[in-house]
Amino acid sequence: MNTTFSTPHKAPTAPLLCALALLALVCPAALGQEGAAGRQQPQQEDHAAPPPMRYIPEELRSRLAAARDDKARTRLSLELADERLASASAHADAGRFEAATGDIGVYEAIIKDAVKHLQQGVKGRVPNKKRDLFKRVELALRSHLTRIEGIRRTLPAHYAGNFAASLEFVRGTRSEALNAFYSDTVLPDELNRSPQAPEGERAGGGAAPQPDREKKPQQQ
Repeated sequence: MNTTFSTPHKAPTAPLLCALALLALVCPAALGQEGAAGRQQPQQEDHAAPPPMRYIPEELRSRLAAARDDKARTRLSLELADERLASASAHADAGRFEAATGDIGVYEAIIKDAVKHLQQGVKGRVPNKKRDLFKRVELALRSHLTRIEGIRRTLPAHYAGNFAASLEFVRGTRSEALNAFYSDTVLPDELNRSPQAPEGERAGGGAAPQPDREKKPQQQ
């Protein structure tokens, strides 16, 4: 007669039981933290950076004030604006997104100051010399739109919104310059209708966009 002997099962040792119990406690906590981190990540990405401060540094303001006439001041303003856009692009390429945003605030302040300076003393029809300067500003702003859009595309969504707002600002200011250039058909107070945020306040606004005028009206 065959006799079958069964091998007795060994009971788990105490250290093994402790390890299993510890693993059962640690795994749910780790999974819970990972899930919470995953839920929080989209909220951080959706949170937009605050608008930049719109201001002109004192050194740049002194240079503008020293310009001998409207033509020299407008030319200098556009040069300073170009420098700020170049700086913003360099900062964006290097991953310094806050610095790039700060540059766009200074850029907007310089452009606003240039247009406001040309508008001073204008009642009714804009003088021919100033009309030419408004046209120069408009042409510069047209090229700035492409440059700002190029920077915006390189930024994380957290910062890109401020550059999208800057595009709207430039479009509105460009319309102002066009309206001044075609001032023979513009009402006397139309140049000053667009809301202007005081310098030192947060950017993000600007002149209300208006349709561009493609053809110059016939002179009467």
